[in-house]
Amino acid sequence: MELLYANRDPLLEFSDTMAQWYGGLQIARKEQRKLVRRSRGKYPVDSSPYWMVYVMDCSIAEPLPAAAAGRIRRAGMHRSELRKYDGKSILLVMDSSGLPLGFDVLDKASSSCSFSTDLAEGDSVEDTRTFYNILTLLQRCMDAPMGGGLPRQPWRLKVNDKTLHRLLRNQMLKKGNNMLDEEMCPRAVRLCESPDQKGLSAFSLRWPPIYYCHNCKTRSFPSRLKECSWCKAVFYCGGCFLADNKHWCAKLFHYMKHGAKLEELPFSYTAEVTSEDFSLEDFLFTNKLVTSYWLHWSQLVHSVTADSYCDWLEGHSHAYEPLKQEAEILMCGPDPKHPPSLSEPLVSWRQYYGWRGLSLSSVVAPLLSSTLSIYYIITSLLPKHLPEMHILKKQSLRIHIIESYRESQTLVTFWELSVLLPHVTFDLVFIRERLPCWCDKVQLVIQKVNGRVVLTDCSLMPPEGAARRSVRVRLHRSSYSTLQEPQPDLVIGFKPAFPQNDSWFSTLPKLQSLRVPAFFCEMSELRCERSQQVMREATGGAVSKPTINPFHCPLRKNGGDNRLPRYSNGFIFHLLYKPSANKPQPVMQTLSDLRSASLSPQRTFRERKAEQHWGKNGKKEKTNQK
Repeated sequence: MELLYANRDPLLEFSDTMAQWYGGLQIARKEQRKLVRRSRGKYPVDSSPYWMVYVMDCSIAEPLPAAAAGRIRRAGMHRSELRKYDGKSILLVMDSSGLPLGFDVLDKASSSCSFSTDLAEGDSVEDTRTFYNILTLLQRCMDAPMGGGLPRQPWRLKVNDKTLHRLLRNQMLKKGNNMLDEEMCPRAVRLCESPDQKGLSAFSLRWPPIYYCHNCKTRSFPSRLKECSWCKAVFYCGGCFLADNKHWCAKLFHYMKHGAKLEELPFSYTAEVTSEDFSLEDFLFTNKLVTSYWLHWSQLVHSVTADSYCDWLEGHSHAYEPLKQEAEILMCGPDPKHPPSLSEPLVSWRQYYGWRGLSLSSVVAPLLSSTLSIYYIITSLLPKHLPEMHILKKQSLRIHIIESYRESQTLVTFWELSVLLPHVTFDLVFIRERLPCWCDKVQLVIQKVNGRVVLTDCSLMPPEGAARRSVRVRLHRSSYSTLQEPQPDLVIGFKPAFPQNDSWFSTLPKLQSLRVPAFFCEMSELRCERSQQVMREATGGAVSKPTINPFHCPLRKNGGDNRLPRYSNGFIFHLLYKPSANKPQPVMQTLSDLRSASLSPQRTFRERKAEQHWGKNGKKEKTNQK
């Protein structure tokens, strides 16, 4: 079974969904012009206290506000792309929580005529056209809400524009109930409230998870999706249910059982971030996590770039912004008096937060998940699965981290490894083909300088006041199969996505030849199983049974054609290499070999007596009978 996750380019996902919904609105508008009326029945009232109509002006201001210019740059857009929207307005309908229900675009003529401050009292053609456009938009939002769910109608309607409110009020008074019945114009429109009502919150978009039919990939807003009645994991639309899916249903049903275990987190915000309608963008916006390392989590930022290597390096000095208390503890504060015991290492977020003195309301966990996953692999999984490595006795560790972009851009978080394991010197080597050009063969060091953790270039003079303890970092912009580096002690990958990247068919054979321990963190058990197929095909080997990572990221990933529990770093598996054909077979030793190996050069009295009794060849000496 090929399940579809919402893991493609989030901006592409976002725009594609809005484009499909807008196409449905255009069809509905054509039907209205042809006087095609569909019987809707009476929709239930939405649980949201009100729906809000936002009027957003798309005119390009000169110069752009600093916040808008920065957001456009981080999204990878050029200002010339915005020119075609200059002068237009967007009508966006959302519920009280910020969930988008639909939108429409008004051209420059309608926008300038209907939303000007000197709106004419007369019944202009543009006023009437705009009024009916708004009605069609609201009807489409009721029939097929863009956020998904059943058809519904608002209890109240609010607008954020006084001119728009006056337009709706005037048109309602002139048209009356003869032209606008309950079906064409719901009660909420006739009783819409002006924007000066108290209690209106600032604009905040809560983008919902995008779900699909597993078979035809139809989104949830054109038709209602239903979950499979057997496994409760896969979504289908009404005409696409598959009855021959029992084999996979048994596995998916088993995977769904682990959802409760993954939700066992101690944080005060656990209920929000583990829910099936969790909105990542709303979470980031509410907690003001819109700068520094948090940009690598936002779906609305296409790529994080810097103008130069120096700017990129400087950006790491604000790693935990805007979390000032956490930055003070993790970057500036003294280390805890006692590191965690190697015999009883930390195995939960609660233990780590308590040891580090962090509040359980702190949202810093997503930034630390990958670092603590490495710590968990070193202290818990390697001693269990590969005890012959004696990993806990090593004084230095060279770790290769492959194809992990977010980790290579959040380097300062790995300082925590030296705090958790202060007796180990870490050498972290990041290898990925798609890294910024200035990252190739760069050598860096993470260390404390004058009591604050900083990231510096090794080619520069050591800064004054630098502590001796450090974490060495190297970046390579290349494929792992062509890397020329000393053999590592350990290889780790985050979100490797074996089936989606052909480079693994050359990387896995190299790992097989090195036979180095390799652990990978994936977001779901199903992905781990698909990794098994790639490993078998590439090397003839296998992967271990995945284990739940206690330090997985608490932010749930929703969307796609299923509701399987998915979290970054949620599960960990390691490679099981195929036995080498050239590996020498162990030689059976004889009893005499074992005995002679155990004898010291200066034989003792007991050893000489044993030799006299048994002989040098281990056979009992015959005595001559007289």
